[in-house]
Amino acid sequence: MTDEPATESTLTALVDELRTVGVAVSVGEHLDAARALASVPLADRDVVRATLQCSLIKRAEHLDAFNLLFELHFAGTGSAPSSQPLAGLADSELADALRLAIGASDAEMLRLLAEEYVRRFAGLEPGAPVAGVFAMIAASEAANLDAIRDDLLAAGRQPGGDGAAGVGAGSSGEGAGTAEGTGDGEGTGGGGGAGGGWRSGAGAIQARLDRAGADRAVDDFRAELQAAIRRTLVADRGARAVTKTMRVRLAEDVNITNASAAEQEAMLASIGPLAQRLTKILAQQAAYRKRRLSVRRTLHLAMGTGGVPFRLATEPAPPPRPDIVVLADVSGSVAAFSRFTLNLLIALDSRLSRLRAFSFVDGLSEITELVSEARAAGRQLGPAEAARGAIRLNGSSDYGYVMREFASEYARQFSRRTVVLVVGDARTNYTDPAVSALAEVSERVGKLYWLNPEPRRYWDQGDSVISRYAPVCAQVRECSTLRQIADFVQSLAS
Repeated sequence: MTDEPATESTLTALVDELRTVGVAVSVGEHLDAARALASVPLADRDVVRATLQCSLIKRAEHLDAFNLLFELHFAGTGSAPSSQPLAGLADSELADALRLAIGASDAEMLRLLAEEYVRRFAGLEPGAPVAGVFAMIAASEAANLDAIRDDLLAAGRQPGGDGAAGVGAGSSGEGAGTAEGTGDGEGTGGGGGAGGGWRSGAGAIQARLDRAGADRAVDDFRAELQAAIRRTLVADRGARAVTKTMRVRLAEDVNITNASAAEQEAMLASIGPLAQRLTKILAQQAAYRKRRLSVRRTLHLAMGTGGVPFRLATEPAPPPRPDIVVLADVSGSVAAFSRFTLNLLIALDSRLSRLRAFSFVDGLSEITELVSEARAAGRQLGPAEAARGAIRLNGSSDYGYVMREFASEYARQFSRRTVVLVVGDARTNYTDPAVSALAEVSERVGKLYWLNPEPRRYWDQGDSVISRYAPVCAQVRECSTLRQIADFVQSLAS
């Protein structure tokens, strides 16, 4: 990293990979990054990381991809580490050293231990085109991190530990006959109960802090293991080859139905801005806006004609407040995506005064109040909770029944100011799709859009009838990724 030409070529490779995964990096930003690197100490990786992050990344949701690519391209000198200071330790001694290092949060020792665990137990073969997933599993199992976490928690509960042992003594808060509260009147009854209740609450808080500390300590070593595996792979095959096998992707390009827990967390961070943008555009699309008289501009123009308003000035009327109606499929075939849909509904509910939400499987249920309660409580809304009133018979999707019920019960309540979003895969289990019922709804509302979480290549195969619904919709779009949903929102703006 101290060789300037090597640093420039590494930066170029990093920029190329960022562009490949979808991060927009302009030529000017590339040049800015190169100039910035000439002014910072290249031996300090943290400084180099911060410098490139400020120069190349403009959106917070791209940070995870940048950090991973940075680790790959700036992983070291390009050769395996020559010194192995822990190679002489037996496995049992290595395990003891790991327990002590995790308990003491010794960062340098954790790095050395991670290198040794990867060398001994990861099973990485030179030249093998792997992403390191199985190596991570093998090294983690050898380290027995769950047992170390349990030991940390047990140590915190000891009298001399950090867990404030003995907190629960006399802490029920309900009775007077505690072991410590028998000396006088203040130690019993209400006073002792209140004190015991406080101690019980403090003990619960301390237990949670102990668990969080143990989890954090173990996760720090897991991160060191991952970094050691990446360094080993890069030293063996080079950054470009490792990047291809790892399939680095942005959160917005991950299929929502197949996303991991970490990827789902990254997606949740993007829901708020997406909901805000969608709300604004739907408000503009809700209805045609007539122009209205502008008194101020008319009087201003009349000043040139002696106060006589020969010319009338107008201005656009304020956008109407739209009625947003969301009809969401929460059946098993789209359960993973419906979780995202429900989180989007909660985000929309905080930005709209007129949102109505419906869930359906083989029945129809209005969940407007459920969404509002979840937003007020600051919690997520699961598909199982949303589907409680939406299952009528056996829990298999029945789009025909749902569309007829929706049209007959609710269509008269809609107006040209209403915008309807249908979210579902249009798989009817070979029942009548009731297209005419959806057409009735479409004729009453301002706009009707259909978002299908299923990849387009599967449309109209088997029991999918999405093409039969398409003629009565303003748009039918695939929405299996955040990028596709954002593109749909942008298409409404244009």
